[in-house]
Amino acid sequence: MNPLSLRTKLISLVTLILVAGFVATNVLNYEVSKGALRTTILENELPLSSNNIYSAIQADLLRPIFISSMMANDTFVHDWVLDGENDPARMVRYLTQMRQTYNATTAYFISGASQRYYHYDGVGQVLNEANPADGWFFAARDMKEPYAVNVDFNYQIDGNITIFINYRVTDAQGNFIGVTGVGLGLKSVSNLVKAYQEEFRRNVYFVDDSGLIRVHAEPKMAGKTNIHDIDGLGAIADDVLSRPRGSHTYTTKGEKILLTTRYIPELKWHLFIELPEFEALKDIKRGFIRSLLIGPMVILITILLIAYTINIFQRRLEDMAITDKLTGLYNREHFDLSLTQAIKRFNRDKRPFSLLMLDIDHFKPINDEFGHLAGDAVIRGTADIVRAAARESDLLCRWGGEEFIILASDCTAKDAQRLSDAIRDAMRAAKFFPDAPDRTVTISVGVSEVRPGDDEIIMIGRADQAMYAAKEKGRDRTETL
Repeated sequence: MNPLSLRTKLISLVTLILVAGFVATNVLNYEVSKGALRTTILENELPLSSNNIYSAIQADLLRPIFISSMMANDTFVHDWVLDGENDPARMVRYLTQMRQTYNATTAYFISGASQRYYHYDGVGQVLNEANPADGWFFAARDMKEPYAVNVDFNYQIDGNITIFINYRVTDAQGNFIGVTGVGLGLKSVSNLVKAYQEEFRRNVYFVDDSGLIRVHAEPKMAGKTNIHDIDGLGAIADDVLSRPRGSHTYTTKGEKILLTTRYIPELKWHLFIELPEFEALKDIKRGFIRSLLIGPMVILITILLIAYTINIFQRRLEDMAITDKLTGLYNREHFDLSLTQAIKRFNRDKRPFSLLMLDIDHFKPINDEFGHLAGDAVIRGTADIVRAAARESDLLCRWGGEEFIILASDCTAKDAQRLSDAIRDAMRAAKFFPDAPDRTVTISVGVSEVRPGDDEIIMIGRADQAMYAAKEKGRDRTETL
């Protein structure tokens, strides 16, 4: 068949596929109506986002409620208060442990008897009912609910705004004995909202029962803006806040907004999720544009597949460039770069590391007696033993011939000695020669721990000297310099 004719037919076939795809896509897009899209978003997409976000909130925000509840029911807290609050340091240690264990921003306890503020960082002031700043405690004392969520200044941490979960503590008879709780930085919650917005591509914020925006991705909105004052939203604000959940639309500055709300009883806040309608219509426009780009996209996908394939081979070539073919360990070139980086890290953070230089004892007689293939098997077996004994964080390299080197991070010379002993023990126990099971193979090891002022040459040279010292002292031993 004429190659030109074949190419023409192939091009014609591809053109037919592209045209058919173009027509099919436009027909499908034509079937989409704005009304159906609005209904889908309000009744399905936004409520689904609400469910997902609510689940995430339960995992991320309600955790402090669980922690404060557990503290409120802790027998230690009860016994300590009922015993007269003796030894305040015990309570401070307890709060410190709770904060560290559960990674809370703050942990605290206020005694109902003494009204003393105990904090993980020490014993604070005595709260005063006449002080408006202390009103949250007395409100918690008198409330019927087991806990309250407050946004206030944390006087123990430089006045930063924090969400507090205040949990009432009662004795076995139900008598009030104090308030315990934990805090979550409001900045962390704002970041959480930003993350939700990026993930779900919706405008997400929280509103209290009065309509005040409590948490928003824009810090200038949180604690300062009431939804009653927002153009368009203010007209339906009372209706929105009166329902546990619902779907609404409003217009602000000539732009229609699709809104889904949900009340979160645990926080006593309303979750608002908004999507501007023009954002929803963007999908239709994008769909039309995508239909026009189907042909180029096919080419792009093909290019991407080719690039992906090339990348795979490139990675394989790179692996081959830094890997010893016989053992599968890293080679000397890769080790040199890694050692340079390790020394730089040591100069920066002073975290120790050690080098272990290993050499197979009497390797030439092995080659002479059993042959080079057997010698290669011994080298591979040694590599396997070293790999099995080392940690995942250790860098293992074949230095050359029958020599190996280990860069052991976060490892002192004493730790390296133990690693060396484990490798030497495994070597002696290994059976390398089926025809000579009693024949053992040993290694000599030189250890060198990094020192201030070391460079690559000095450190390798010291490990090499230590290894040769082990050879001179009888082999199958470890020396440290």
